[in-house]
Amino acid sequence: MTDQRDGAPLLTLSEARHGSAVVLTATGEIDVSTGPQLRAALSRVLAEEGVDAVVVDLSAITFMGSTAIAVLVDAHWEAGQVGRSLRLVVGVSRAVMRPLEAAGVASLFSEYGDVGTAVRG
Repeated sequence: MTDQRDGAPLLTLSEARHGSAVVLTATGEIDVSTGPQLRAALSRVLAEEGVDAVVVDLSAITFMGSTAIAVLVDAHWEAGQVGRSLRLVVGVSRAVMRPLEAAGVASLFSEYGDVGTAVRG
């Protein structure tokens, strides 16, 4: 079942490869209903062969609940376990940084303003 509002999915994910980096772009809302979708995508990408960095583009996220924070913290841990870098593109929206800061976990992540800079690391 796809969670939708007004016929549109609450969260869409797309993936692109840039050399040894994979960019996972998320658009919409990350909450208790959509968090498992992001968790599964991150786990899959982190397990791929030949990936040195996973860039999660959150610049088009409009809402991030506590489930999103848990998913990102888990992905950070998982990336460390497999020797990969997890980088977040937060853009200018406070919808991403505010929850991370409020939860006291923002310092765990490498944050970037745009995908190009994040891919280059």
